[in-house]
Amino acid sequence: MLARRAGLLAVAAIALLALVETAAALVGPHRAPTDADWRAAAQEVRAGFQTGDLIVAAPAWADPILRVHLGDLIPPAVAGRLDDDRFGRVWEVSQRGARASAATPGRPVLERRFGALTVRRIERPPALVSYDFVAHWTDARVTRVSAGGTATPCRNLGDRVQCPDFAAPSVRPQIAEVDTRLRQALVTQAVPGGTIALEYPAVRLGRAIEVGTGLHNVWFRKQAQDPVDLRVVVGVGAEATVATVRTVNEDGWKRTRIDTTARAGQTVPVRLEVSAPGGARTFAVAAEARE
Repeated sequence: MLARRAGLLAVAAIALLALVETAAALVGPHRAPTDADWRAAAQEVRAGFQTGDLIVAAPAWADPILRVHLGDLIPPAVAGRLDDDRFGRVWEVSQRGARASAATPGRPVLERRFGALTVRRIERPPALVSYDFVAHWTDARVTRVSAGGTATPCRNLGDRVQCPDFAAPSVRPQIAEVDTRLRQALVTQAVPGGTIALEYPAVRLGRAIEVGTGLHNVWFRKQAQDPVDLRVVVGVGAEATVATVRTVNEDGWKRTRIDTTARAGQTVPVRLEVSAPGGARTFAVAAEARE
């Protein structure tokens, strides 16, 4: 008797699940935004858009559709941003009640509904960037340092810096793929037995240096698990601030904040040292000094 009841309950549960799934399949398309919804939402964003604004989709999987309608307002530098903090105005185009993390902090100053889409504009005090290490990559003097400490200068070839004995370009600015997201970063081939050092001679410091690191290219990540170490030296001599960041595949885009409050307003050299204690990896790094 008990076995029969259990069987009937199982059948009822399966039938109920089938009904729920069927209802979702029938109702879902009617809840999805139409092309007209997207066009109207895009028109609203364009009407109020200002240079330097950030536009995001919620949920994140709607981003490709967002770019169809507003992609010309999302340049590569914005799409591959280090983080969202430097944007004081954020346009969020959302559906089904989703919210984007980029639009979470701040004050909503506009909210309008267009069919299945909601457009919100969030405003907040932006992080002020005093120095962008990727944008100023040509300022850096790049050297390859051997395990024994011998430093060999690398040559700037215009679109990249080429170090000796390296088959691939040693340092170049590019759009990197990290954790299925695109990031505007400096990409270098970190190999065991040596260090790639980037010496920026004059960095105007704010209250912090924000650093983003990650391992580039999903296929390269599938082939190796070894970490990459980034050593950041702010200043020179005994008063220098030193921070070390180890990045592995599982970290995705790893954010690190280096406190420089004590030196805010000063212009000092900053050195980025990239090394691979295990196997060779393709490493991406971006950094900004912020007020």
